[in-house]
Amino acid sequence: MENRQSLQDTRQAEQPPEASTAARKSGEWREGKYLSILSVVLYLLLWIAITEDGFGIVSSTFFPSPTMVIQAAVTVGDVLANDIIATLARLFVGFVGGTLVGIGLGLLMSFSKKVYYFFDPLIESLRPVPVIAVIPFFLLWFGINEVGKILLVLLGVFAIMVVSTVEAVRNIPKIYSQAAATLGASKTDIFRRIILPGIMPQLVGPLRVSLALSFTLVVAAEFMGAQSGLGYRILEARRLFNTDVILLGIVLFGILSGVLDRGLRRLMAYVTRWSERNV
Repeated sequence: MENRQSLQDTRQAEQPPEASTAARKSGEWREGKYLSILSVVLYLLLWIAITEDGFGIVSSTFFPSPTMVIQAAVTVGDVLANDIIATLARLFVGFVGGTLVGIGLGLLMSFSKKVYYFFDPLIESLRPVPVIAVIPFFLLWFGINEVGKILLVLLGVFAIMVVSTVEAVRNIPKIYSQAAATLGASKTDIFRRIILPGIMPQLVGPLRVSLALSFTLVVAAEFMGAQSGLGYRILEARRLFNTDVILLGIVLFGILSGVLDRGLRRLMAYVTRWSERNV
């Protein structure tokens, strides 16, 4: 019996990666992954049903139909690509900058008590304040330049990542570092082989939250003054009462955030592939 089990385990280990991936996807489908597709289809059918494309329960003035949104995409299609690029550029720079600065300062605060005691009062006093509240000052300092928009996103991401990094380092059992030091590992080795790998799985959630917040902040930044971007396009449509363009912008934000979040999850799954996370 043991030999048969051993032979079966050996055969499973010898399966090519393609077969393993196919088996995993088949298992996900049996577990109910198809419900994600079904839910999207049902949402679209509900949208069609309640608008003028269906039973006309809701007036197009208050909630445009899918046909109206598609027509709006064709109407503003000549500027839509530039708006998407402008929004994503601001979001990317702010998100990456806030992530790097937040994680970097969080690590410094974790390894130096002096750095921690110096920055902790400032961070804890500013962290509860909504970043959007500083928009009037950003307009005063930077006008409608790109610097103010990027800094708004950067500050929001920074506030999440610096606290998350400090807590992630604290959650690593000290026995790992102590054991490594006992075996002769240097501080650099401990940082590179224990601390960094230890905090990466814990930062997946904060990174996803920060990415979602970045979309909120980039819209607010474009509302405060811009000549391009999806937020600017929505604000302009509001002034002209073009609800179809407003809904188009909302749909595009939903699609873009979903695609980027999925990409971030795949990236972090690859970076933390050694861990026992359920991806």
